[in-house]
Amino acid sequence: MQLAELQANPPKAVEQKFNKKVEIVADPGTFEGDQAQFAEWWIKLQIWIKVNWDMFADDFDIVTAVLSRLKGPVAGQYAHVRLQECYTAGHWPTWDNLKQICTFKQGNMRTDDFVTQLLALSIQGGLGNEHAVELLEHNVSPAIAQQLYIQDMQSENLAAAAEEVQKIGRAI
Repeated sequence: MQLAELQANPPKAVEQKFNKKVEIVADPGTFEGDQAQFAEWWIKLQIWIKVNWDMFADDFDIVTAVLSRLKGPVAGQYAHVRLQECYTAGHWPTWDNLKQICTFKQGNMRTDDFVTQLLALSIQGGLGNEHAVELLEHNVSPAIAQQLYIQDMQSENLAAAAEEVQKIGRAI
């Protein structure tokens, strides 16, 4: 009897209001300089920034959020120098430029094209010489990187490092 009654007189629809609940993404913490953990930390950092995008007023806020999380003897020193360079120059790289340079790999790209694009991205991203050299050596094809180390041709100068990479790339 109750079923027939409910079918004959259905209850009024109750308007349901849903509050959009956003899960908070944990702060990725600091990068302590372990290259093996950089990729995972970098992905977590990018997600954290995307989720919290509205709390960043400008490129300065994003760059300082990223660089202030770099710790350890190499990464921490790089962050300190970059913050000082950006502050002195009054130029802060954009988030898109930072993302692009950190994930740029040679893959199947011709060596000359890779070097040219990496140099352009390092300028756009405002990277310092030491960090740009490190990215060049780590993101070039494995065969070229191997030859750089075998022939002991690493350079601390970006222009010289780029030239060595191009020489090896042409020879392979």
